[in-house]
Amino acid sequence: MSWIKKIFRVKPKYPATSYWQEYAHLFDQPVPQKSLFRAKRMVVLDTETTGLDPTTDKLLSIGAIAVRDQQIFIGDRFEAFFSAGDLYKKQERESVPVHGILQKHSAHLPDNQQVLIDLLAYLQDSIIVGHHIAFDFTMLNNAFLLQLGGPLQNQVLDTAHLAKRLSSPLQGQLSPLQAGQYSLDELCKTYHIPVEGRHTASGDAFLTSLLLLKLLGRLEKRGVKTLKDLLR
Repeated sequence: MSWIKKIFRVKPKYPATSYWQEYAHLFDQPVPQKSLFRAKRMVVLDTETTGLDPTTDKLLSIGAIAVRDQQIFIGDRFEAFFSAGDLYKKQERESVPVHGILQKHSAHLPDNQQVLIDLLAYLQDSIIVGHHIAFDFTMLNNAFLLQLGGPLQNQVLDTAHLAKRLSSPLQGQLSPLQAGQYSLDELCKTYHIPVEGRHTASGDAFLTSLLLLKLLGRLEKRGVKTLKDLLR
């Protein structure tokens, strides 16, 4: 019955809080799929977590930056750290060498619920973009469901997926995945993007936003101009 859900998309029911109601209202009138993707605000984001298992690990930090009309808006960005509590004791030894976030960094952080409320207001109805975004989106959705009682309903775009489309000889088809070929580091090399600030949420989000502009520019030259073409 999954095909029915695609035709008649059921809107989630949200708690009767002002922040959820304001968020849900943004999706009352869907953006026409024939509109140009340049006109749509995109939020490029990345997360750092205590590990790679969405069922047990938690968010440590998030970095995000807005893109619209092939421009990166440096002033329109979001950065926050989460308190993961006792999970630091179990995960710190393995994950700190990667992201550099220590338990002491979360000692005076705002409440996780407030961070998510602020993030919800920042995201609005933007398209959420990331590199291998499925993991980040799952982690965020888990946090929203657990902490605030509702899910995100933003459309999602994966820069790795876009890169595969561009490298395919037939537009619309994905080229076969080769080990490491579509990692963020390798794609930055391919598109001549200087790599700085890796393995921090804000640093990776900014790199991904630069990659996104490169990919979107090339897709436009291939005739991909509308949201429908971009998100298919």
